Amino acid sequence: MKSSVVIIAAVVFGAFGVFTAIVACVQLMRQEVPSAIVAMGATVFCLGFVVPAFKTVPGRVMPRVQSDGRGTTFRPDRGIEIPIQVAMAGALVSSVLILVLLPLGRLAIPVPPNMRYALPFTSAFLVAGIAPMLWRNIRRGSMSYLRLTAHGFEMVQGWRPQGADWAFVKDVASEVPNQKAQTPSTIVFVLSDDTVLRFTASAYTPDGTALRDLVHYYWQHPESRDELTDDRAHARLLAALR
Repeated sequence: MKSSVVIIAAVVFGAFGVFTAIVACVQLMRQEVPSAIVAMGATVFCLGFVVPAFKTVPGRVMPRVQSDGRGTTFRPDRGIEIPIQVAMAGALVSSVLILVLLPLGRLAIPVPPNMRYALPFTSAFLVAGIAPMLWRNIRRGSMSYLRLTAHGFEMVQGWRPQGADWAFVKDVASEVPNQKAQTPSTIVFVLSDDTVLRFTASAYTPDGTALRDLVHYYWQHPESRDELTDDRAHARLLAALR
């Protein structure tokens, strides 16, 4: 079911990406270079969300893993993360140019009358949202990460790090307790005070299952947590993915 949704989304984004690429070529032939860049940015945005499907649908997702003397850090598959980052950059470039060109009457791409005000508003919203996100991702080296140590876990998926010591973890599950609508590919940490922390792992392993199982293992087996200080945790994950 999930693969079908991903395939349909990829087809829709792909079709729109082809359309905007044609628009970019037309504008380039007319020597409307800024407008061509706007359309090409939209193409990059669309295709940036198509490329990850070639990883997620066949289940070829593999995280980047780095170990040191204190713990092991897991980061998203580059084949998923880089296209998404590029897609965001494409949307940012297009949005900035629209904000400059449209008020000056220099946007050669036809804009329907009912979009004359909505388009710059949407572009401003995208610039305000995407620019700090890209800067944040560049500063910390990835969109998100999950770090496991002998003492506990730390995760970043958004602006603020979250985490807890293993002693405060009551459960590691795939679903939030007593919640009807569940988010697929999620690692759910239930803490002793009933706080629920969610980590989406679809960009790490197929459906996030192998990474969730690994977290569950180290939660349940404190005697094995020294594996997190070298490459053994990575080897255990690779064995689960075979």
